[in-house]
Amino acid sequence: MNKSELGASGIRVSGLALGTWAYSGANVWGASDDRAAIETIHCALDHGVNLIDTAERYGNGKSEEVVGMALKGRRSQAVVATKVYTGNLHYDDVIAHCEASLKRLQTDYIDLYQIHWPNPDIPIGETFAAFEDLKKAGKIRMASMCNAGVGCIASLAGQEVAMNQLPYSLIWRVAEKQIIPASEAAGIPVCAYSPLAQGLLTGKFRRIEDVPVGRRETRFYKSTWTPCRHNENGFEDEIFAFIDVLMDFCGRNGLAPAEVAMSFLKRRPYVKTVLAGARSVKQLEQNIAAYEAEIPDGLMDEIEAASESLKAIMGDNADLWVGNGGRFY
Repeated sequence: MNKSELGASGIRVSGLALGTWAYSGANVWGASDDRAAIETIHCALDHGVNLIDTAERYGNGKSEEVVGMALKGRRSQAVVATKVYTGNLHYDDVIAHCEASLKRLQTDYIDLYQIHWPNPDIPIGETFAAFEDLKKAGKIRMASMCNAGVGCIASLAGQEVAMNQLPYSLIWRVAEKQIIPASEAAGIPVCAYSPLAQGLLTGKFRRIEDVPVGRRETRFYKSTWTPCRHNENGFEDEIFAFIDVLMDFCGRNGLAPAEVAMSFLKRRPYVKTVLAGARSVKQLEQNIAAYEAEIPDGLMDEIEAASESLKAIMGDNADLWVGNGGRFY
């Protein structure tokens, strides 16, 4: 598995990372299985997938606890990334919440300590002052961001930031319009999350009826579905029309849609790692195979051109869940 160094930190992260939100207990993907989760994390390390991403918010710390159990005796093989949530970004809160995460993770240090969603009401300088003191104490190695928009990126000038974790995929290219260029200009590489668009880019779902109701919670879908946190029309017709195009493309060229989705992100030099969840060893191995597949540039140019129309209609709000401008700032 290829690895990239983050700045001059010496931290090297694998091109594919393992997301652990599914290990947070019961959720829309079903109940989690601690044993399967631990086996999946071990399999990731065995295959060179070293970046393990979690958050205090996932199951109120349950995901962090599972990661901590899985890394007993193998901590040195992993790059652990966890997140402090939006309301906890004042100096004293950051320190306290980091200590709580360290305890749940059963580790002395966190490699990447990330702001989960930036808070415009809490000065970024106050949060980073806490990060700096945590670094001096050896409790974190680098500060990092998730969901930083253009204004937030501007406020980070002069700060050392490992990455900007963004929702980004072949059918969700909104971040390309403003956020990724701003992140690139600031020298902050991207970690792409939701690369398979919650299963839409696996070919598993060919029409809206195929998607379990509990998963119809993003702005991909109409707001009339109960889980949605927006009041918009969504893009169901356009997305499923594109999936038809994608599946025809894959059939003609002997490709799997997940391979195409991963290749889309691998081609972008500013994307240092692709964050994909896996509930089992089988799912992880499928993700690894998809990530490692090589697709000729000419073919990728063709399918990327086909997704441009989706990008054009989706506006500038890169938030996958919240409408009316979203939470990016």
